Amino acid sequence: MKTPRKALRFVLVVSALLALAATAQARNIDLTTVPPRESVQLTIYNSEDLTLVRETRSLSLKKGTNSIQYSWADTLIDPTSVEIRPLEKDDQIEVLDTTYPGDKPQHCIWNIESKIEGQVRFQVTYFTSGISWSADYVLITEPAETEMSFDGYVQIYNNSGEEYENAQVRLVVGVVNLVEKIQELARRGIIPMPAPGAPVSKGLRMRAMGGAVTEAEFKDELAERAPEIVKEGLSEYFIYTIEGAQTIPNQWSKRLVSFRARQVKFDILYRLRPHQYGDRPVRFFMLKNDEEHKLGTTPLPDGLVRTFRDNGRDGLCFLGQQQTKYVPIKEDIELNVGLDDEVVQELTCTSVLRQNFTFDHTPPVVVGWDEVYSWKEEIRNYKDKTVRMEVRHQIPGDIELEAEAARLHDYHTVEFTFDVKPREKFAWHYEYTQHQGSNAKQDRIRLK
Repeated sequence: MKTPRKALRFVLVVSALLALAATAQARNIDLTTVPPRESVQLTIYNSEDLTLVRETRSLSLKKGTNSIQYSWADTLIDPTSVEIRPLEKDDQIEVLDTTYPGDKPQHCIWNIESKIEGQVRFQVTYFTSGISWSADYVLITEPAETEMSFDGYVQIYNNSGEEYENAQVRLVVGVVNLVEKIQELARRGIIPMPAPGAPVSKGLRMRAMGGAVTEAEFKDELAERAPEIVKEGLSEYFIYTIEGAQTIPNQWSKRLVSFRARQVKFDILYRLRPHQYGDRPVRFFMLKNDEEHKLGTTPLPDGLVRTFRDNGRDGLCFLGQQQTKYVPIKEDIELNVGLDDEVVQELTCTSVLRQNFTFDHTPPVVVGWDEVYSWKEEIRNYKDKTVRMEVRHQIPGDIELEAEAARLHDYHTVEFTFDVKPREKFAWHYEYTQHQGSNAKQDRIRLK
């Protein structure tokens, strides 16, 4: 009896599959999978969308060659950055090589030669993407608006494809100078320097980032208490270390307290700058990132600031929000909290005079002249406390200006600063000459 052709093909396919399975089974003899991590540390660089991960794992080794398999399926881990090294007994252990099996994407196999047998702690490091963080701040003034509470927060976002349990988290504030780090690596002969103007590869950037941050010690036991953020300065950038262990599941975010400051003194300044804010005075809260204002231990990352006022009746009035830039230590913090209907400004042109005509040609043609403007400006304060008012006006052209208490902010901008008492008005006058045509010599303001 003949075997049907289809049945024969089926027998051959099954035989081939069994042969492949046998080959794979033979190849995987003595192949050990990396055990679960004991501890993990994340150092998050926002400016580069990179996170340096350091894991501690204990491997059971036998004497001779050990093959250890590590996988990162469905994650954003960069395979070229994955490394392993022993944290103990390194004089008796050697990592021989790293193999990436062609039939097992997102896997690697470490071949480790050991002179001892037993448990050994190893550190696994790699770079991943998809983990980021942001800062935000909440400011609440007391009803009289002389002091405020100033709370800072950081929020961590995990879209890396990997869940990190009981992780120590470090946040890099500022921009790491990758050019200097790459040059340093090149001088050591580790990597070739890129040609001038050539784009820096991702792997090169990762190695530079790894060299930019000092080695951090792992703690065997992470403290079980409310997270506190400790700051460490490293040249032009800072590392915020969140104390305690944080569990950050994949596709989740977590908000943590960065700092809390109470009874923070601040000043209020009203600014009139028609070229920037429009024709009405705008109110600003002014303070510094320094010890006097109960801040100043570290720079403040850029983030969203929300400002409120306690209304004295167990409620809050929302004053406004704005995005702030990175604030170094001892630098000013200026918060725009919007318009105030109780402070009013009025500007009136009282006269315009043309004079000093210059003529040319026959019959005579006017080619130059001066225009003299007289102004009255008035601030009315309907509040029950003194307000400080800063007024800036941009005046283009060749200008000669005469006024008491005037100062130049720049070559086109004149500035006045006054204190206006409660429920009073304050007026001042000034005059300027604007040279036109051939009478104009310089494009700037000169005070007389």
